[in-house]
Formats: sequence, C-alpha cells, structure tokens
Amino acid sequence: MRRGRLRGPLGSPERPASALGFRLVLAVFGALVMLVGLVLALAWDADAWLVVLLVAGFVGTCVNVYWVDRRLRYERPRS
Repeated sequence: MRRGRLRGPLGSPERPASALGFRLVLAVFGALVMLVGLVLALAWDADAWLVVLLVAGFVGTCVNVYWVDRRLRYERPRS
C-alpha cells in the first residue's frame, strides 16, 4: 500500500504532464530516418562500415523507442 497523499490528475499543478509523448514522437522519427538511411546505403552499395554504422544506429534508436514507450506506459497506465 502506498503511503502519503495521492497526487492530482496528470496535468494538474500537483502532477505536471511530462514531455514523454513528444519524446516518443522524436524517437520514432529518428528510427524512421535511420531506417531510410540504411535502406539507401544498401541500395547504393555503400561501404560496409557505413552499413554497420547505420545498423547500429537503427538498433539504438529502436531501443530508445522501446524505452520511451515503456516509461510512457508506466506514467500513464492504460485501463
């Protein structure tokens, strides 16, 4: 059981809304940019180091999308 007073609803002065929704939009956009870059590098037969770098970047952005989504679901649980 939680101790203490329950805070108000999300967005109230007692519990201000966070920027996680906007962060999720930015993370998804970053993942899409990395995916487009990876596809273009593969289509243009780019050097192997560039493809490896873009794959690593895409995996990193996907992990970021997952992490932000989990934080958002923890902050705003769905009923």
